[in-house]
Amino acid sequence: MIPDLTSEASLGFFASSLLIIGVDEVGRGCLAGPVVAGAAALDQKTLRHLGFDDSGDRPSAPTDHPLFRVRDSKLIAEKDREPLSKALLKGGVLASAIAEASVAEIGKLNILHASMLAMERAVAKVEVKLKRKADLVLIDGNRVPKGLKDRGRAIVKGDLKSLTIACASIFAKVYRDQLMETLEAKYPGYGLSKHKGYPTPFHKEQILALGATPIHREGFRGVS
Repeated sequence: MIPDLTSEASLGFFASSLLIIGVDEVGRGCLAGPVVAGAAALDQKTLRHLGFDDSGDRPSAPTDHPLFRVRDSKLIAEKDREPLSKALLKGGVLASAIAEASVAEIGKLNILHASMLAMERAVAKVEVKLKRKADLVLIDGNRVPKGLKDRGRAIVKGDLKSLTIACASIFAKVYRDQLMETLEAKYPGYGLSKHKGYPTPFHKEQILALGATPIHREGFRGVS
């Protein structure tokens, strides 16, 4: 499935010049590190120039613009994600932001509510950059964060369907992967730069061998 703007268009994105922000989280299933949310708003002028119409369908003859290379971040090769994220920021993305919910917040709130908090924070950062509130927020998944209830729309598999959410997923993934590579130097031996904190057999074996660190999520199976 290739993401397009049909979800956005059905909500009046083009017809009413709405500000729509897409948001996605990364790292929810990890044993280590914060949960990270990315948020993005797309530039309507660029989209029109690229051939998107009121239907939101992808143009029949797409160009080599980076927006046409966007997929769910998990479907993009790791080596291609960062260059693509930089290209998107140069053209097509009106504003973007990253936000975290810490390991301590995950322990206090649980991973679901911490993920919702990170998404609220990311959306708020984009709104500050654009100096206006979003008319609508598209959220990947089946839940709308409490703070976005009045304007949030949950889209199951939204990172596969919505171009706005897919862009947000790329920004979140690039940031979090780089963060885990940095934490590898501080907490060597766990393989963080390779598995990015996910519960691989090696990661769980090293937690047993070396013990948990301050960035490991207490109470998660594989850590506790």
